[in-house]
Amino acid sequence: MVSNIKNGAGEGGALVGWFHRHALLLPVIVMASYYIGRGLGDTLQLFYLLCGLYALKYMDLRPYRLPVILLVLLLSLFLISVFYPDFSARSLKYWMLYGLSGMVMVFTLGASVLAISEVDRRVLIGVSIALLLGVAIDLGYFFFVFNDFHPATQVNGMILATLAPLIFFYAGEKPGSTVTVYSLFYIFSLAVLLVSDSRTELLMLLIGAAFYLTFFKKKLFVLFVIIPVILLVAIIADGYFFSSQLLTIDGSMYQWLDQLSSKRLSIWAEAIAHPPENYLTGTGMKRSIEFLNLGHAKHLHNMFIEIWYETGLLSLLVYIALLVSLLAGLRRAYQQLEGFERRIYAIFLATGSAALISGILDKSYLHPLTRYYMLFCFSVLYLHHHRCSSTRGRNDGQTSIN
Repeated sequence: MVSNIKNGAGEGGALVGWFHRHALLLPVIVMASYYIGRGLGDTLQLFYLLCGLYALKYMDLRPYRLPVILLVLLLSLFLISVFYPDFSARSLKYWMLYGLSGMVMVFTLGASVLAISEVDRRVLIGVSIALLLGVAIDLGYFFFVFNDFHPATQVNGMILATLAPLIFFYAGEKPGSTVTVYSLFYIFSLAVLLVSDSRTELLMLLIGAAFYLTFFKKKLFVLFVIIPVILLVAIIADGYFFSSQLLTIDGSMYQWLDQLSSKRLSIWAEAIAHPPENYLTGTGMKRSIEFLNLGHAKHLHNMFIEIWYETGLLSLLVYIALLVSLLAGLRRAYQQLEGFERRIYAIFLATGSAALISGILDKSYLHPLTRYYMLFCFSVLYLHHHRCSSTRGRNDGQTSIN
């Protein structure tokens, strides 16, 4: 891997070498910049894209053909939905946006970087802390000055919940100090998200931490204990202490769950009850609101249902296949990875899983968290899977020779 970076730097110049060295840092910086504003986030993402396109000719994607082919196939199916059954300029714009963002997967695989420098590691820790302080300051400002919450606080809380596992890059000299830093960070983050009435963000924060601890400590059975407890704590805390609209147990279980999910079930039921006329091509990207009565909702709040409705069943199947191909080696990595490499994997598994949860419970497949950051994280995991397979193949070959 290191030799590939050196060769790229020698052939493509300083820019290619810089892009390869910071392959695990740059997409995180892009995602964190959306906290400041969508304009800055889109600008940095465009800069990242230009650098990646320049470095692309020095990358070798042959070992990673499957996910790249699936991405190309997915974009092709998305494009069909743009033109059929009727052309939509709006859909074409979002197709281009998704295609450009999806290149992060190609660039991450092409860079083939599994290590991270000490400086980059400290920057990632600083990003998580800065996001926490930023959300807390915003929350306090709007609450004490305007005596109200601003919707942007919840949006920024989702970025915090997604990138919170980056704090696990911190490793103090004494184990006690390390645990103290982790505990204080998550207690403070938990308090901030609870006060801001951020239900999905709360689940993302806690489940992301659970995935990290389960994988890093090699205690898989703990996950099946932690997740139900997290769900129970989230329901009790949000429904009876901090929610702006207290939960009630009147009515059916469906009504209770619908209220708990902020009417998400009603939105999903509306989409399923009124499917697109063409199951294979859908209605077109970003056009579901034109065909459904969603009230104040601007999208379907579930990326899988939204992909099916807007781009068709074939696109949904390919999208699922892409995610499965990126995560297929999870068991192998769980068994083989050790040391700091295992920590890197666990962190990106946790932060990528948080982004996935945001797509399942709230965000669209066109949101930067899902179309950009989640694909980046899962691409990092895929690189580790590929390396585990290569290492196992070499070991099996040596055993055969012996």
